[in-house]
Amino acid sequence: MKLRLVSIGLVVSAVLMLTMWIAAQQRQNSVANTIAAQTGPAAPSVAEPALGSAATPEARADQGRLAFERQARAFLHDAPRLDDATRLARARALSADIDRREQNRELSGDEALMMRVGLIQVAVKDPRERVVQVQEVIDRHGRQTAARKQALLAQQQRDAQLREYKAQEARIVTEVLAMQSYPDGLSRDDYLRQRLQAVRDTINRTPAPAPTATP
Repeated sequence: MKLRLVSIGLVVSAVLMLTMWIAAQQRQNSVANTIAAQTGPAAPSVAEPALGSAATPEARADQGRLAFERQARAFLHDAPRLDDATRLARARALSADIDRREQNRELSGDEALMMRVGLIQVAVKDPRERVVQVQEVIDRHGRQTAARKQALLAQQQRDAQLREYKAQEARIVTEVLAMQSYPDGLSRDDYLRQRLQAVRDTINRTPAPAPTATP
């Protein structure tokens, strides 16, 4: 029941979220162009890069974002009049673009989730199928969030292990270099290597973070 209520809440707000995001991007471009006009000579707008600048990564990113906004606005406007096949095809194309932008960190996970739900709300006419697809999106988002959290914990564990090893390495090197003789007839280098390997073995046996339960 709780998940169903969450789904309904997302469906109600998702289209608004998608529309507001597009409008916010438009406002940012409008403000930037207005400031440029008031503070200096007319400069090319974000939507119309200067000649020769279109090849830069920043210009390509701006052009791609603007194209995505235009496609999303056009879809929201056209969707009620489209046949099922065309409507779903355009929604899938926008969803793929959302996936790519999330992977490139141009959208947060929560922004991408709300936009996907908004597309489902607009594209899928059958109410029961809409709820099923929304729940699938929510479940996938939960799994991805849990996986990212687990990866972050694992990276933090590796970083902590490296810091611990480096601290112990410095202490052991100082200690071994100060010794006049070494156990079992070992040379200084062999004894140092043995001590450092023992530290690595101990650190490598440190348990990794426990897996996080998927919502």
